[in-house]
Amino acid sequence: MVTKEIQTGVFVHVLPTKQFATTHIAVNFTQQLNQQTLNARVLASNMLETASAKYSSQTKLAQALSEMTGAAFGTEIFKVGQLHTIRLQLNLVHEAFATTDSDILRDGFNFLNEVINWPMGDESVGFSPVMFNRQKEIALDEVAGLREDKPYYALREALQAYFGSADQALPAFGTISGLQATTPQQAWQVWQESVANDRIDIVVVGDIALAEVLAATTQFNFAPRHHQLQATYQQTLFPQVKQVKSQDDVNQARLVLGYTLMSAGDERFVANVFNGLFGGLAISRLFLNVRESAGLVYGISSDYNPYTGLLIVEAGVDQVNLAITTTKVNEELQRLQQELVPDEELTVVKQLLKTSYTMTLDQPLYLADRLYNQQVLDQPITDDAWLEKIDAVTAEQVRSFAQRAVWQLQYEMVGGEVNVG
Repeated sequence: MVTKEIQTGVFVHVLPTKQFATTHIAVNFTQQLNQQTLNARVLASNMLETASAKYSSQTKLAQALSEMTGAAFGTEIFKVGQLHTIRLQLNLVHEAFATTDSDILRDGFNFLNEVINWPMGDESVGFSPVMFNRQKEIALDEVAGLREDKPYYALREALQAYFGSADQALPAFGTISGLQATTPQQAWQVWQESVANDRIDIVVVGDIALAEVLAATTQFNFAPRHHQLQATYQQTLFPQVKQVKSQDDVNQARLVLGYTLMSAGDERFVANVFNGLFGGLAISRLFLNVRESAGLVYGISSDYNPYTGLLIVEAGVDQVNLAITTTKVNEELQRLQQELVPDEELTVVKQLLKTSYTMTLDQPLYLADRLYNQQVLDQPITDDAWLEKIDAVTAEQVRSFAQRAVWQLQYEMVGGEVNVG
């Protein structure tokens, strides 16, 4: 992988590889998570995916992609801790497999330049109002639809209870009230400010040289930008476990337990192994002991976010088993805090983590995403080194890491009547 800062705060990262028949391009616009701009960025992202001044309809945009030998284009919004990113992704067939004589890489970057720098609208009215309002309706429908995804909705309510009024509580894709209040002019202005001020990471994965990419990116004409990004968020401890119960139209109750567990940057491999042991894998202790052996839950898993220091356990459970399930989960955590993990169990979990990691190495989307994360978080590491770091984690390190977990949240979503299963 090679990196070049082509302008202050604007980076090009190229991972040359002959492994794929495609060239994957991801252009990432990253800023601090901000309630004032988040919803506008969501709607701006939707507009960029739909049309531009040159490609003034979805049909024309699709035609432009078709002319690039069936290129695929899309946008996405996501969070990494306290960072909020708009990503534009373009997947191009490699020129060796193209059916035309055109310069596909150049055409691809021309397309991205049109979408980024010449969106559909103008300074006076903002994004094209008719198209913008349609995209807003679609975004609102999508957010409202998530209300019916009970596991997701329970998790969102739990995170809201944990983070409270902090911006960290915001979902990456916005809120109904925030989206409703955003105007075409606001979204336009926020996008212009993003292009001018966000950290930009252009990631290219494929059989391509840095010089070719640098030549293709000059047209963006991005200005210098100066800021420091901070991904890590640290929550103030509650004096006691926060208890939250909500009632919903569910037959199966949802249980979400939250633990504060801050980690240093060099502990992320220990954290990966700990989470795999606790509840992150299909052979984890929560799965084997709480679901399989005790039969208390329909499904259970844990997830650890190193940027917020939040360890989450989610479970689907009969309401009559909520209390004992909570007890059992905490008992499994206490075992990891008090006892050393047996060598055989530790070895199996490490092997599964390494296998999962290795399986993503033949997917350019994952490679580009991993490369972006390493660069924006200033945590570069080779694939071989990653695997070695996982292998080097000891049982003592896992126990020491687990001992820092502090139970902070118990969220329960229940139905109108006790479900006795």
